[in-house]
Amino acid sequence: MSLRPLLSCLAFVFAHGVSAQQPDLNALDAYIADAVVKFDQPGLAVGIVKDGQLVWSKGYGKLDLAKADPVTPNSIFFIASMSKAFTACAVGLLVDEGKLGWNDPVVKHMPWFKTPDPYVTEHMMVKDLLCHRSGWITFDGDLLWYGTDYDQRSILGRHANEPFTHAFRDEFGYSNLMYIAAAQLIEAVSGKTWDAFVTDRILKPLGMTRTTVETSDLAGFTDVALPHVRKGQDPAAPQKSMPYQALKGADGATGINSCITDLAKWDAMWANEGKVDGKPFLSPTTYGIITSNHLAMGGRRDGAALGWFLEENNGNTVITHSGGMPGFILNHAVVPDKDLAVICLGNGESYSVFAITNKILDLYLGEGKADPVADMLPRLKKRDEREAKRRADRLAARVPKTKPSLALSSYAGTYTDKIYGSATIIEVNGSLQLTFQPAKDLLTGTLGHWHFDTFQWQHADPFLEPGYITFQFDGNHQVIGFKVELHSPDFHFYKLDFRKQ
Repeated sequence: MSLRPLLSCLAFVFAHGVSAQQPDLNALDAYIADAVVKFDQPGLAVGIVKDGQLVWSKGYGKLDLAKADPVTPNSIFFIASMSKAFTACAVGLLVDEGKLGWNDPVVKHMPWFKTPDPYVTEHMMVKDLLCHRSGWITFDGDLLWYGTDYDQRSILGRHANEPFTHAFRDEFGYSNLMYIAAAQLIEAVSGKTWDAFVTDRILKPLGMTRTTVETSDLAGFTDVALPHVRKGQDPAAPQKSMPYQALKGADGATGINSCITDLAKWDAMWANEGKVDGKPFLSPTTYGIITSNHLAMGGRRDGAALGWFLEENNGNTVITHSGGMPGFILNHAVVPDKDLAVICLGNGESYSVFAITNKILDLYLGEGKADPVADMLPRLKKRDEREAKRRADRLAARVPKTKPSLALSSYAGTYTDKIYGSATIIEVNGSLQLTFQPAKDLLTGTLGHWHFDTFQWQHADPFLEPGYITFQFDGNHQVIGFKVELHSPDFHFYKLDFRKQ
């Protein structure tokens, strides 16, 4: 998630100097084609917007590796967390109408909104929802929307019981849940759902005719890129396409499907400081607030804006946001002072989009000599080696010839985590099956004995690794609960604490 907005702080090396006036786009084409091969990228679409126009765009690879259809600049991709800028823009439009203020307490418009701290609940402002400074750590609560049937009010209500880790407004913690709250805020203030408001007030006015807010709408389109994953994150498994996930509960944090030709219109507005055809789409004040630094950050990022991050490149401020969800990794970057934007959409799990974005930025802002592909690949190789060792260590730690301490029927039952909800374990034909009830189509599967009272969980999700379920007992050796170990940078399985009912 990965579903996921990517927070891996990869360090990039940027050349400094004066940009070439006429970048060699033929050479860039060859560079990208080579990168697609080196990163084993299923499909990729790239666009460059300059002075309000899509000056260059091209597709590489396939929409689906199992078929011949190629990626084009019109190919639709699920853009994941790149959707957050649309949410911030929607809030900005309501601010411009005078229907709310950036400093309004959220509870002024949503009295039901709560956090685990009454002070934070009372003082959480509208802009706090959009710059990742709530106090929750990165990706807190994301299991509540991943594949579940919870609606947004239920997701936020359950998340309100998740304790804070950081002090309010003090540290960065990437929060999809606060963007879900922002979607609910938009509905509370405008009377329209996030879907309807974004469609009516952003997509239609900008002429984004191949952009949708519902995955179900994609059935009416051709030239749609499918997500590609390796089963269970196994590097030896082949990349295969999988169906789109609706993820309706995550609207606001994610939800938009778009293409290079449409996103060029969107990014041109941001590159032109909120103007379209010379007229303000957003007021200058609102544009400035959205693109200002609201939380200082370390690493390659200067800070968090509202729906964007801020970076510096060769003396230029760049507003940028990536996106990641099972089978998709995407990125875009806007340089308002140069009226420049770069868009890279990928339908696989590779980081090629970041290398290509930075190559293009160097062509326009630097000397044009940077080679981010060559810089990134060795670091990714080391990461893969670390991951291989982690998997090997898990296998080596398995103790052979052990048995569960109880009959399988003793593990069956209903279990509850106070925040997530219920899970059931049943015995079917001599084996156990675990189902997370809120996500019963995705997070369900057999429990195979691993060792002692730990079982390996082969769930149905093609994206996540297998999990490991370890049962807990009382003094009479009766099962009282279980914990979940499932390695994921995106979802906090380790926080789950299921108690037997």
